[in-house]
Amino acid sequence: MPHLGSFATRSLIAAIALAGLLLVLGVLAPGPLLAVRPVDAKTGEVVLSTPADTNSAGTDQKFAPGSFDPEQYVAGLWQKRITPYAKKHAAPLNQVLTGLANDRQATEKRYGVLSGGDTYNFLVHGSARVAKVDTSTPVGRVDLADPKAAGDLSLYAGPLVFGTALRDAFPFLQLNDFTNQMQYASVAKAMNKRALAQAYQGIKVGGLKGKTIAFTGAFAESADGSIQIVPIDIEVKP
Repeated sequence: MPHLGSFATRSLIAAIALAGLLLVLGVLAPGPLLAVRPVDAKTGEVVLSTPADTNSAGTDQKFAPGSFDPEQYVAGLWQKRITPYAKKHAAPLNQVLTGLANDRQATEKRYGVLSGGDTYNFLVHGSARVAKVDTSTPVGRVDLADPKAAGDLSLYAGPLVFGTALRDAFPFLQLNDFTNQMQYASVAKAMNKRALAQAYQGIKVGGLKGKTIAFTGAFAESADGSIQIVPIDIEVKP
């Protein structure tokens, strides 16, 4: 017949050991052992909403994976920050072109926003005559006649846009603001899409040849000197 006293003693020792373990964990842990998180009603997944939750490395990041909508993010940013910043900081295109031809480094530093370590992006505004329109490919082009351009000068007509010049021309949009590279890239794509939709609203692209247009947009330096501007705004001159 088992000894009740021995059983009770072992149970008491086990309880004390468990309590001690929980106490140690409570001291060592940076926060409570249990945390209540909100759950996404559609997916049933836990929503991670703080920088520490979304990045174990502890850097500043804002959006939980799977919960980020780039078009919604850009829509919320467009009128509040994108449009006002472009109006304030876009430089005259001819001034930038002349500067790049005469003193590239000084012009880059004055007007450009550095991205990727070696590429400068510029917000510009100007006016020019449309020399040619080519929408035979998804990467449509509106070629501009400007004697100050060292190479080809054009506006994207879409629907596709290569590169991230528009996003990178705004210095307040940085990779570290997002959870990962995919979110950052999706913002560039959403910005390009919104920019073209706004710029060409009410404009028949095929009918622009020979007309003079005023425009605001962004471009990135290229090795061959060509300039392809992602337009934010286009106005057809009478």
